[in-house]
Order: sequence, then structure tokens, then C-alpha cells
Amino acid sequence: MLRVLDEREPDASEAVRVAPVEARILALLAGGATTARAARETGLTTDGVTYHLRRLSARWGAANRTELVARAYALGVLASGAWPPAPASTAEE
Repeated sequence: MLRVLDEREPDASEAVRVAPVEARILALLAGGATTARAARETGLTTDGVTYHLRRLSARWGAANRTELVARAYALGVLASGAWPPAPASTAEE
């Protein structure tokens, strides 16, 4: 697994938790969806999708969507080896 230099190893008790809607949005983005498409597929407005993306970006220190999706995979939020991208079964329900 890739790690950022000087980033501490996550503690097993510190499981990464995201809301189911956030995991779904991340999966859609990983598959190439636009904000508008993610909004349609989740039943949110485009502003609602943007809100969740900004919140996750701030929490994980991601500078852009590509980094946000990469971190979602690295943190186990998205299932690796699956196409189309899907939330991992450990996402908080």
C-alpha cells in the first residue's frame, strides 16, 4: 500500500468511516462520473454532492478529486479490484 511520507500509520482502532452516501459518491467519481451524474444517481443536488466532496477533501487533506479517490482506495473506503468501482463492505451504514 502507498503511504504519504511522514504520515503516521493508521491505528486499527481508527477505522475510516464515511457515510454511505459519501462512499457512493466516491465510487461514482472513481468510475468517471461528473458532479451532475453523481447528483442524479444519489438523489442529491449538485450542491449536495459538492458539499460531501469538500467535506471529505478537508478531512483527508486531498487537493483534488483524483487525490480524493486515491485516498479512498488507500484507506479501504473503496473496494480494490472491482469494476465498476464500489464502496468497500466496511463503509459505515
